[in-house]
Parts: sequence; C-alpha cells; structure tokens
Amino acid sequence: MRKIFLILLSFFFLLSSCKKEYTVVDGTSKETFNESMESISSKLTILQQDKIQEAIKLIYKFKTEGTDEKKRWEQLHNLLNGKNAEQIFDAAEKIAKENKIAWTSTSMNSLDPSVFDGNLKPLTAEEQNLKQIETATHIKLRFSSVSTDAEINDGFYLYPELVDDADKTISYKDLPLEFSISFINNGTVVYVTKKKATSSEVGDVSLKKGIKIPFNIFDKEKMANASVDVEVKTSAGDKYLYGKLSGIPVDISKTRETTNSIEDEINNQVALNNVKSFIQNIGDKKYSKAYSLTRNPQWETEEKFASTSNGFGTIEATNLLTTELTDRTKDKITIFALYQIKDKKGKIKTLKQNFILEKEKDNWLITNTETKEIKEDIWK
Repeated sequence: MRKIFLILLSFFFLLSSCKKEYTVVDGTSKETFNESMESISSKLTILQQDKIQEAIKLIYKFKTEGTDEKKRWEQLHNLLNGKNAEQIFDAAEKIAKENKIAWTSTSMNSLDPSVFDGNLKPLTAEEQNLKQIETATHIKLRFSSVSTDAEINDGFYLYPELVDDADKTISYKDLPLEFSISFINNGTVVYVTKKKATSSEVGDVSLKKGIKIPFNIFDKEKMANASVDVEVKTSAGDKYLYGKLSGIPVDISKTRETTNSIEDEINNQVALNNVKSFIQNIGDKKYSKAYSLTRNPQWETEEKFASTSNGFGTIEATNLLTTELTDRTKDKITIFALYQIKDKKGKIKTLKQNFILEKEKDNWLITNTETKEIKEDIWK
C-alpha cells in the first residue's frame, strides 16, 4: 500500500506545467487524469495541494477494490472523472466521516499515515534526525522589511519558526528542511517558491537569518493591491507543518513588469536548478557535468576547470545553503548562492556569490561569477 501512495505523490502537482488548463478531472485515460490533476492543483494554495493528495488517498483506499493496482487506478479515474477540486474534497470528507477518521479538507492537521500502513520499521538516520522536531505542530510565521528606509527597501524577510501546541519554539540544527511558500494577493496565488534551511535560526527574528523575498519576484500585472498573504509548509517525516501570515506590504513600484509570465517562471527555474546542479556536481566531483553548465571564458577548458592545483579539483565537498534569483533581464539572470566548500585538507569556507547566467538555446549557462564574501566557517 505504501508503494502505491508513493507513486501517487510523484505524478502530479508540478506547478510550472505549461499544459492544457483544466477545471475538472479528465479520467478518460491515465495521461489525461495526470495532466488534469496537475492543472487543477496548480491553482490551489500549498495547504490545499496537500489536502487534495490526502483526499485522493482516501478515495483510492476506501472506494476502489481488488488486488490489481492497474484496475484500481482505472476505478479511481472513473470515480473522479468530471469532478472539480471542491467535489473531490467533499467526497473525501464523507469517506473520513463514515470511517471515523479525524480528517477534513480545511484542517492543518495531516492525515494519519496509520490509516494506510501501521507497520513499524526501524528508524533511518534521517528519521532519527527528524525526532528533533517531532513535537512541532505548526509554523509561526513573521516578517520584517529588508531595510527601514523605504527608498532602498527592496523586499522582506520571512521567519518560519517551528512551534508546538503551546507555541513553544522547537529548536533544531543540521536538519535540512525545505519550505514551500505560496504568496496570495486578493485571493489568487501569484507566486510559489521553495527555500531550504538547516537550523531553527531561520525563524529567529533577532538573528536576521530569515528567508529573503525580493519585491521583484512579483508580477506587477498580477497584483490587485499592495500586500500579500503567505502560506508556508514543510515536511516533518509523515506529517506536514503549516503556517500563515496576512497583509505583508509590497512596494508595487519595485515589482517586475510582466512579459510572458509562464515562460519567465520556467526560465527562472532552469537558471536556479543549473546553479544548484553546478555546486552539487563540484562537490560530487562530477566535473564534466558541472563544466557543461558553463560558458565562462575564465574556465577555458574542462582540464583547467577541474585542475587539482588551481581549479575546482581542489574542492573535496560542497554544501549548498540557499539560492535565490536577485535580478533578471531579457538576456541575463543573476542567482545569489550561499554555499560552503571543503578542501582536501578539511578547511571549510562559506561563500556568498552571484552567478551570472545567459541563455543559449533553451538553457541558461553560467557565464560569470561575482564573489561577495568568503569566510572561514564550520560545516553546517
């Protein structure tokens, strides 16, 4: 059963899809079912996206029969054909009520996984690490402006703090958490992003180590007024933690002009992914893959690029902490990266660096870098 639901989670909810728009499920085939679910999900908030996954699980579990997975999927396609998101939620809530399952489509509490699989297995190292936050029940979300000077202020910081039912802060370290963040303006999702953090310092306003959100990620055309509401989610083992915050002010004059919004989002994501892959490939010593993502004249040849005397071959490991898009024009994208490198002697440095990318056909390649800061540090 667990395998079934892992498959279920993997085939839809891709927010950058450029496929046909759907308002109801098309269950005439596996392909149209997957495509329509992607389209429907892309218009939902982060909480609703997870809730519709849980709703599908409940319907599959209690309304399909047999041991043949393929036939059960066909049953599910037929059951959901022609239904919109609200109807799917209604059907799942009815199932939950009939089976005395504590679940609703609006509750921030996740569906108990024991409904599907109660078998206990030894904890993995990752699960052991997650025990640091096992008492956390939700996210307290706060914000602050990047600058108190309105003229130069270019965005705001978000501080996602994990807390328990008593609102007590849950501390953690060396735990890579990915926060999915959706921004809502006048009831419409206008931007979705993901940011990583490794310690509870990200939620401490006094430390100023929150997640920076620049105003220029928002399309001016999509903004009906000068504020956004925020929903944030992170995975904590078998459960999700959620947080909400309303009314964060946005300087509309500093948002970006809309061109082709779908194409822009795809290009932004390609550039971000290429910088992440570049740093990861260096740490994994996959120099050919890293070099293929560049067109920097300073790295003349792959041999020079991977040199063990003065090239990237001197790096033993990398640790990516965060990346964010800081600027873009028609022909150029700038990605800021905060990451660590460890050399062959075990010396660790933390770098703040801008990666400049230019478009070549359908790809964005690194053509230059600007190092903002290098300091000796400890591995995070």
